[in-house]
Amino acid sequence: MSESDTWDVIWDDDHDAYTMRYDRDDLAPSVAAAVLLETALDTETDPLFDYVDPDALDAIVDSSEAAVTVTFDVEAATVTVHGDGRVFVRL
Repeated sequence: MSESDTWDVIWDDDHDAYTMRYDRDDLAPSVAAAVLLETALDTETDPLFDYVDPDALDAIVDSSEAAVTVTFDVEAATVTVHGDGRVFVRL
């Protein structure tokens, strides 16, 4: 079993998106976004840094209140990272 198999990626009908939760102590928001993208698109994508600066994403989400939301597009998907520990990928 690979490490990505241990992460709880689910389809959320209410949000019409793939979703997972991250814990800043165990998994950086940028890593959660990359894992979720690969699962949602069912293929390897270009590196996340081709679309967004992972360090900046982590800094914004980590240093902000839970109400912060960062949204960006990757290929045919829209990624939304919430400061409260949720990540969504909509196709």
